[in-house]
Amino acid sequence: MRLRAILAACSITALGVFTMTSGAIGQMQSVKQQLIGTWTLIAWEQKKADDTIVRRYGTGPKGIAFFDADGHYIITVMKSERAKYASNALWQGTPEENKDTGTITYFGTYSTSEADRSITIHIEGSSFPNWNGTDQKRLVTIVEDQLTLTVRPPGSDVVDVTWKRAK
Repeated sequence: MRLRAILAACSITALGVFTMTSGAIGQMQSVKQQLIGTWTLIAWEQKKADDTIVRRYGTGPKGIAFFDADGHYIITVMKSERAKYASNALWQGTPEENKDTGTITYFGTYSTSEADRSITIHIEGSSFPNWNGTDQKRLVTIVEDQLTLTVRPPGSDVVDVTWKRAK
């Protein structure tokens, strides 16, 4: 009887160690593994170095980001309170309507760095043509199902873009 109790205790302990180890392995995913998937935008903020908010991208901005396992991405962000154009024809907005569109879309390839938990995106195409062919770095913070990409351009305000993993 005593032998059975010892074997049972050993089995339970081994199962517990395996469960804890497999959970830890799941939490030790690389930045890239954590980033892969679809994300919906929940906040876009531009801040000064002292965290004073300079600008928010509308109230409840809309956006989506896709990162695939092969290193491709597409990101689109727009403010939610956009007035409809007078014309219903695509590409027929007035200069004022076009100026107030409040949309940015860009796509290309990305690579990640475990050392500083960052992503470098190579922009192949953007609705802001000045970004075409450029590389940009963002710091990555992922907590549970929330992703924050932080841009810290030298001599400029900090931009935090926060996403929630799509279900």
